Amino acid sequence: MKTLHWVRDGSLPAWLETHKHLLGKTDAFLVSESALGTLPDSSPVLQTIYARKSDIENSKATVPNYVVLKSDAEWVELVLSFQQQVTW
Repeated sequence: MKTLHWVRDGSLPAWLETHKHLLGKTDAFLVSESALGTLPDSSPVLQTIYARKSDIENSKATVPNYVVLKSDAEWVELVLSFQQQVTW
C-alpha cells in the first residue's frame, strides 16, 4: 500500500531508526514543524521527501535541496494521491 508518512515531531533520522521496517518502496515522506530543522545534508532514504512551501517560509528553516517543496494546493493533491497517510 502506498503510504505518505507525515513526520512532524522529532526527526526523520530518529523515525527511521524506529520505524524503517514500515517503509515501502512506493512510500514517501512529508516533513513539517520540528522535523524540518533536523534533516541531514543528504537524503537518508530512496523515497521522496516533501515539505510545504508555507511551512518553510513560516519557520524560516533551511532545507536540503533533495526536499521537494509543494504549494498548499499541491500539498492537497499530494495527500490525496496516497492510499494511506500516517502522521508521526
